[in-house]
Parts: sequence; C-alpha cells; structure tokens
Amino acid sequence: MRWFWAVLAAALMVGCAGPDAFERSEAPAVEVVGDLAPQRVWERSVGAAAGLQDRLTPAYDEGRVFAASADGRLVALDAQSGETLWQRELEGRLSGGPAAADGLIVIGTREGEVIALSAQTGETRWISGVTSEVLAPAAIGQGVVAVRTNDGRVFALQRDSGERLWLYDRNVPTLSVRGHSAPVLVDGGVVVGFDNGRLAALSLGDGSPIWEASVAVPRGQTDLDRMVDIDADPLVRSGAVFAVAYQGRVAGVSLGEGRVAWARELSGYAGLTLVGRRLVVPDADGHVWALDASNGASVWRQDVLEGLVLTAPAVHDGYPVVAGSDGFLNWLAADDGRVLARRQVAGTRIASAPLAANGMLYVLSTGGELQAWRLADR
Repeated sequence: MRWFWAVLAAALMVGCAGPDAFERSEAPAVEVVGDLAPQRVWERSVGAAAGLQDRLTPAYDEGRVFAASADGRLVALDAQSGETLWQRELEGRLSGGPAAADGLIVIGTREGEVIALSAQTGETRWISGVTSEVLAPAAIGQGVVAVRTNDGRVFALQRDSGERLWLYDRNVPTLSVRGHSAPVLVDGGVVVGFDNGRLAALSLGDGSPIWEASVAVPRGQTDLDRMVDIDADPLVRSGAVFAVAYQGRVAGVSLGEGRVAWARELSGYAGLTLVGRRLVVPDADGHVWALDASNGASVWRQDVLEGLVLTAPAVHDGYPVVAGSDGFLNWLAADDGRVLARRQVAGTRIASAPLAANGMLYVLSTGGELQAWRLADR
C-alpha cells in the first residue's frame, strides 16, 4: 500500500500526468448496516472533467446549483428539480470551481484566468488574469474574491470589477502534489494552506501575514519523502482552523493567534468536516477517521473503503458522506462510522466532494453526471 501511494503521488506531481480521470476503481465488498434510504431526485449531464487534479465541484446559492465541465460549459440548475436555468460556453479550459456567493459565480481556468458571472443570468461581469492555473474554487465575500493559484500565490480581487487588490507569494517546493487547496475567508482575513505544510492567515486589507502555523514538517532524504502539501481545504469553525497535510499531520489551530492546539500523524489530501464535535477526515489509504475536535483523539476508524481514493466528506442531514474512485456514495454513522447506505452514482470516478445544501446532496462524477439525492422519510 505504501508503494501504491508513492506511485500515485509521483503521478500527481507538477508537470506529470495523473491516473485516468474516468476509469473507476474496483468496488470493495461493503456491508451496509442500517435503514437509511437515499433516493436519487434528478440527474443531469453537464460535461466531463479533464483530469483528477481539476476541482470542478458543484456550488449552491439561493436555490440554484452551478456546475462546470473542462471544455468551458457552465450551467445553472434549479436545485430542487434540476431544470436548466441558463447555460454558458466559456473560453478556456475550466479547472477550479465554480464558487457561488453574493449573486456572483466565479470559476478559474488552466490558462490563468478568473471569470466572474452573474448568478441570475450567466452574464460575464469581468475576467481577471492571474499568474498560473487555478485548480480550486475561489472564495467570495467581504467585497473580494480570493484566489489561490498553482504557483503558490494568493490573489485578492475586487468583487465588482476583478481589479487586483494585492498578491501574496509563497515559494512552491521542488516537488509537490499537483493541485492546491482553496482559500477560506474569515472576518477580515483569509486562511490558506501551502505546499510546504504551512497554514497562514492573511489580512484581507493588504495581504500581510497575520500568523503562520506548521501543520507538517518535511522529513526524509528524497523530495518525494518530503512532500507535505496542504491540498485539502482548511476548515474554520468556532474560532478554530483544522487542516491536514499529505504525508504529514492533521492539526487543530487557534484562529486568532495561529497556535497549534493539537496535532497527530495522519496523511490526507482530500478534506475534512465536522459532525458535532467530531472531525471526520479520510486518509491517503482510504480509511475514514473520526477525531475529537478538541484534542485529536481517535473516536473511530472505518476501514472498509481501504484502497479507494476518497473525496472530502460532506454532512447530509447529520450523516458524514464520502464518495470514492469506485463511483459510489457512502453514508456513515456519525457515532461509530458504520456504513448506513451505499449507492452507485456513475460509471466513472467521483473526484470532487459531494455538496450538501438545503436537505439535498449533490455529487458530480468526472464523466459529468450531476445527481441530486435526498434521504427518504423513515
């Protein structure tokens, strides 16, 4: 298993091709214990991704779901019925987003452009150039659009015009996993994870660092051994920031001062979420962990999905849900990690995290199948 993930990491390095974006992994035999009954509400084809490093993930805002394909298609759908509200064909290869908030849709391209559109009509509001490809969704709020690029930079763009307000530059290590985390807006600032294993809070006013914290420290003799990318989006809740690094640690950090409250060894790159006081995080081997958010202590570990490449989890009506490279969604019990329901979504991989919003769960496969699910009354 260690050899497998070393090969996968090498395949995902900057400048190298990744594994096939569409071919599913073999589905493991999973015992389902429980009476959850997820039902598919609707399905639409929105167009395929180009590679696993792209973060083309659904976004929700004010009763609409937005989704994109690598070849430039951006669609807005009614969140309840799946009816197409508008569709645009954009220039460039879409790769990061869309993000949706405050009546604005923002998406990034492989060519280093950030495109903002009206959420109501799909009309282009502005296009702003950045210095590298955008492989994760932007963050929208407080009058700015914050964007992370694959060359280690963070841009703050003026929300209404796309004008650059500031730029923060962080060197990228010689070798890193291809891809990057998304920035997360907080009051007066933005929290960003970097490829050197460090987490930073930047001032939203001028981009100056407020604090930096080390989630993981590079170790080993080779560049491959020393990769500690924070490719999972940081999670901010109740005055704390949670982050996980590849070949590194998962940590809880105080939002106000950047002090590492706790940390434990765990390698991950997908993402993490909170269910109550339990931090749910998939690791790089396909195990799903629940940790006590106050101190990082293990609550449970689910191993039945071992060997799959898992997405970041979503929380659907109180249940953590992870999708995987086998094309299945998995609803887990928050108290002990039992698999309560499992449904095949697509004939291709699922690489982007499911999205839970307004009682529904939305999931987009790499082949472009967008589905909406809800839990039946029990």
